[in-house]
Amino acid sequence: MVRRRKRFSARRFRKPGWLLLVVGIGIGVAGVMLWQMYSHRGDGRSGLGNFFSSISKPAEKPARKELEPAKTPKPKFDFYTILPETETVLPERRARAKPVKAKPEEGVSYILQAGSFAGFEEADQMKAKLALAGLVAHIQKIIIEGKGEYHRVRLGPYDNIEQLEGAAQQLQKMGVKALRLKVKKGEIG
Repeated sequence: MVRRRKRFSARRFRKPGWLLLVVGIGIGVAGVMLWQMYSHRGDGRSGLGNFFSSISKPAEKPARKELEPAKTPKPKFDFYTILPETETVLPERRARAKPVKAKPEEGVSYILQAGSFAGFEEADQMKAKLALAGLVAHIQKIIIEGKGEYHRVRLGPYDNIEQLEGAAQQLQKMGVKALRLKVKKGEIG
């Protein structure tokens, strides 16, 4: 009699797909950990190797320092050191029922600073916005130590405070709060 050979059945040896996936991920993670432990040993770079090597070493406890009372730092105002000695910031004008005419000061002019920008493009946009409103502005480039280059958008000079106030009110209607400056004549930049 002829014996039938049993066919080799692949179904019998087939493993579930999720099990193969888990084994593959495990082999990949182990390979990455071994590679990082080998390539990063002792060079101080971060990696999984340093993470696991730090687990095996006992952590050193830092020495405990006595608590010092917290000193509140005094605010530092660079504004007054940034402006040249020839410029003085005028206080904001309060609304009055009757405008009082101030006598003109000799040797001074008045300037409105509409803004100061780190980029020239922003300053140019402000200048264009003011030009559309009928105001003539100019851009002044300055360099501030430790902070870099800035571009000031300024209007003026005005000979008297009334002209300054008129331009300041026009700027305020546009939503621009300007800095009012008193400058010695001949020192205008």
